[in-house]
Amino acid sequence: MAIAGAGRSRIEILNHTQTVANLMRLITEAERELLLVSPYVSLDKLRAPVRAIQGALHRKVRVELIIREKDFSTRQADPFAAKEMQELRAAGMQVHLLKDLHAKVYLSEKNALITSLNLLESSINNSIEVSTWLCAGTPEYQQLVEVLRTDIRPTSVKVETAVHSARATRAETAPGRTKTKASRAPSFDDLPIFVDDEGHCIRCGDDVAFNTDKPLCTDCFGTWRRFGDPSYREAYCHACGEDEDTSVAKPLCYDCFRNM
Repeated sequence: MAIAGAGRSRIEILNHTQTVANLMRLITEAERELLLVSPYVSLDKLRAPVRAIQGALHRKVRVELIIREKDFSTRQADPFAAKEMQELRAAGMQVHLLKDLHAKVYLSEKNALITSLNLLESSINNSIEVSTWLCAGTPEYQQLVEVLRTDIRPTSVKVETAVHSARATRAETAPGRTKTKASRAPSFDDLPIFVDDEGHCIRCGDDVAFNTDKPLCTDCFGTWRRFGDPSYREAYCHACGEDEDTSVAKPLCYDCFRNM
């Protein structure tokens, strides 16, 4: 089993203790984006995660929480009644509802955690959970982003803030006004994508989008594909752009690969 945080593998399988530790790491290290997908949520007893999310909001990180829309299986207390939920929403955390949600995914622009763990005290302190840890810039991370784009994000419905909801209620009951539907969340295409877009062509060194599956610029790829040798020696690291012996099969230098 890989050691959580060791940085030696682009995919790590984590036990329960490592899962909780890496969830906290993901939240505290986020700099731009933080997506929390947890069907069942009860924040009133999760002091450490709540403090970490508050810290992310204070750092101006965009934080979104997607939870399961209430149905016959959601028997826990109303998650919106918790003071902690109200405070996080007031600080800028956006909340979305999704019918039949069962996936648990936690994602930043740096890492992702696919897990069985909900944001519940019982999940964190009592249950036995496992997870998969992914690093940004890897094919697996990109595949996860695509799944979120197609299966999770488009059908989630944004929960308006209390102030906005109160105004909407008054508007709905005013004479001559018709009741408006709950606003649907914008398409995932409209939101920042959780990828670091700074990369370098491994042959000429020019700036390109970071994608370890496509580490060559258009011109150099046209030359490379005439032979199509993935092990052919190239000149630059796709991530840092330094002079390094790389290839299409191994586009990163040792240090960049180790730190992913």
